[in-house]
Amino acid sequence: QWYQRRVREKKGKKGEPGELSVKDKYNKTLQEVDSLKHELETRTELARRNNAKANDLKMKVSEWENVVKNEQEEKLDISADMVRQYKTMQSTMALRIHLLETNLAHMQVQLDTTKSKLDETEKAKADLQKKYDDAVEKMEREMSDMEKISESILIEAMDAVAGKLEQAQSLWQKSCKMVQLRNIAKLREFGLPNLEL
Repeated sequence: QWYQRRVREKKGKKGEPGELSVKDKYNKTLQEVDSLKHELETRTELARRNNAKANDLKMKVSEWENVVKNEQEEKLDISADMVRQYKTMQSTMALRIHLLETNLAHMQVQLDTTKSKLDETEKAKADLQKKYDDAVEKMEREMSDMEKISESILIEAMDAVAGKLEQAQSLWQKSCKMVQLRNIAKLREFGLPNLEL
């Protein structure tokens, strides 16, 4: 009813100047609808593009977030790995230092023992050298004394031999004289002339 009344009113006003007919208004409405459709399509396409751009940006943001997250995780992994390596190196160095200190202490003990043995050896060598020197000095002194004694014995023996030789010579001379005297006596018995000794 409202629509029919509206149509009748429009029909009644058809003859007024400047007024559009129903057909013109319909066509105008169609044009407006087409225009609105076109604008809607344009806006829809623009919205679609904007939405696509927004989705691309969201994807890029998500990718960047993943990259940042991965980098952070990598940095954390690297940091954790460096901490592990540092702790491992620290433990290794501490163990090496302990081994070196232990070896150094052991070598110091060996050095002290060797030094003590060397001191004992040097003392023993000095004692042996002193004993050797004392023995050589004693032997030289005994040899000197023996030489003196031998010389004295030799001199005494030579003196004794010389004395015996003199004594023997004296006895020989006396014996020769007695023999000569006996021979002279015998010659006299045979009437030979006197002979002088």
